[in-house]
Amino acid sequence: MKITPLYTLAVLGIFLHGCASPTVSRVPDKDLSSKTVPDQQQAPKKQVNGATPALIYNTLAGEIAAQRGDSSLAFDYAYKAAIETRNAKSAERATGLGLQANQSQQALKAAKLWIEIAPNSLKAHQISAILNTRLQDLPATIRHLQRVVEIANAQGQSGYLQAAAITEKAASAPQSLAIMQQLVPAESEDPDALYALALTASRAKQMQLAGEYVDRSLRFKPKATNALILKAHALIASNKKEAGLSFLAQTVEESPDNLTLRNAYARTLVDLNEAEPALAQYQILHRQQPENPDTLYALGILSIQLERLDEAKSHLKKLVEKRQRGNEASYYLGVISEEQKQWETALDWYSRVEGDKQPDAQVRIAKILADSGSLDEARETLQRLRVNQSHHHLKLYTIEAELLRDNLQFEVAHEVYTKAMELFEGNTELLYARGLNAADMNRVDLLEQDLRKILATQPDHADALNALGYTLADKTDRLEEAKAYIERALTMKPDNPAILDSLGWVEFRMGNLQMARDYLQKAAALSPDAEIASHLGEVLWQLGEREQAKAIWKSANDREPKNRFIRPVMQRLGVGN
Repeated sequence: MKITPLYTLAVLGIFLHGCASPTVSRVPDKDLSSKTVPDQQQAPKKQVNGATPALIYNTLAGEIAAQRGDSSLAFDYAYKAAIETRNAKSAERATGLGLQANQSQQALKAAKLWIEIAPNSLKAHQISAILNTRLQDLPATIRHLQRVVEIANAQGQSGYLQAAAITEKAASAPQSLAIMQQLVPAESEDPDALYALALTASRAKQMQLAGEYVDRSLRFKPKATNALILKAHALIASNKKEAGLSFLAQTVEESPDNLTLRNAYARTLVDLNEAEPALAQYQILHRQQPENPDTLYALGILSIQLERLDEAKSHLKKLVEKRQRGNEASYYLGVISEEQKQWETALDWYSRVEGDKQPDAQVRIAKILADSGSLDEARETLQRLRVNQSHHHLKLYTIEAELLRDNLQFEVAHEVYTKAMELFEGNTELLYARGLNAADMNRVDLLEQDLRKILATQPDHADALNALGYTLADKTDRLEEAKAYIERALTMKPDNPAILDSLGWVEFRMGNLQMARDYLQKAAALSPDAEIASHLGEVLWQLGEREQAKAIWKSANDREPKNRFIRPVMQRLGVGN
């Protein structure tokens, strides 16, 4: 292979400075098709612009192999080049190729060379520690972690926290704790080392041990913010919620200007569903940092949760004005407008949303359009979204079909489900939904076909058993068969209101009115669903308790004015409004 001196200079300049090498077509394909690397001892030793032909060859061949995705062969060439150059960047490149090839031993060989060349390379020791952990060489792991601690501390970083992060990445949580316990001396008085130990114990769910370590750390560094927070979280995780919250509240009171502490207290309250006190803490944070977007956002979301919608709008609109977290703020402003039945305003807010929240916003737009009578436009919105959000195909098909069902277009919904099934053949969620839709089409045969496909592979699928049983009870005379399916479902979900409703309905169809009432009253106590109310009302009507039946129907209609269950029953029984 002949390479001109000028081109050689260019290639070596790129290589020695650690940049990407260009694609070169002058190396014959046959040289890269074999895993055997040419013996460098046979290569001429004449220097070309400061580099031997063997170095040039290994450099180029390694980079071409890497570009072609053959990391194993690329490693072989890169490692030979690194041996000759004794260059840290070359050794790092070879280590990286060994990792890409998933060859831990080879990568470790290159990392050892890297450390020989650059003994104080933090990255080289980090990678060596990870590799030795995976290879279960504990002494070598500890040796490299000690160097990580020394080098990182010398650079002003937290060496023990880096060591903890390495063990967490390379080992299970219990193994990580065992390694850290060997790394940190048993009688250590280093607060940072003890905090790292406490953090590792916490990740291993050893909360009592985490508390002991963090208490020792605080003994030597009483005001360490992260340790104070970890102590509180360890208490909470040990089922001492009140003690943990009390400790956090006390530390915040003692250091009222410590924003990190107060933020941690506020977030912890949110995590524990303590919305009111969390809001109070975020209000203080807002006074301390009026322009902080995360605080404004938290105030907005908590205000929505607490149904303080005007306050929520005020906080979220400030974010939109400041162009900070604007997509999320616009989305929740749309949610608020929906809640307040301000449909046009909601559509406007949702239309502004981009990024991760855009699919959810577009789905809400489609729902509003469908509810306002623009079903075709709603479907077009979802269909456009499917083009741009292919990873949400299943969800979007399902939503489109549900909108059609809500508008009583069951035949068209069946077509949508079937189209989705072409892409997601055998999908249980689609089979179940299409089966339920078939019941609304009065196609018991189609429902049985889909639900039995589910039960063939999942015989204990409680929802499929219940749906099959209920439909047979409602639309056929196969009542004993129906009851058997429903009772099987109830054994798996004994307090499920939908299954209790089905059992009540099959008892009604079998003429067992008192038993039907008992099941349906239990179901209604668990769920305000309008379909359950329609069934309970009908049973009470047949038992002569007609005023109570009408009260139940009215209550259900008041809760769900657009439900499709109550009015048909009342019309069938000749009951006026």
